Amino acid sequence: MRGPNYALALALAEVGWNRSETARRINQRAEEQGHPGVAVDRSRVSRWVRRGECPRPPVPALLADLLTEHLGRVCTPQSLGIARSFGLVVVLNEQEHCALAEHAAAANMPLEHYARALLVGHVARCEAAYVQSTGT
Repeated sequence: MRGPNYALALALAEVGWNRSETARRINQRAEEQGHPGVAVDRSRVSRWVRRGECPRPPVPALLADLLTEHLGRVCTPQSLGIARSFGLVVVLNEQEHCALAEHAAAANMPLEHYARALLVGHVARCEAAYVQSTGT
């Protein structure tokens, strides 16, 4: 278990969808795009948010597209924390580690989750800037 997916929870709160509405929209989009095997329910969405579980393809891409449309900014499976990912090691000196730990504590988040949220947010901003600059 990875722990709560704060990025996804924040995006769903921002768009105003509860777990049932999120599942309904994903299922509808899957049907529209010809993915008959997709059957998401509210308990599955809850596991993505509360336990940090990652949905199987094509669900991450479907959800990212839906949120991109409704939030008016680029959302990717990676920025939402619902993509299968590999670990990343970030080397910090003692001063950097202490500063990061203080910010995580102020945000009432575990250090690892806070660092992940910072990195994901940075990647999302870079992706959005790239899309805006290339028009794609």
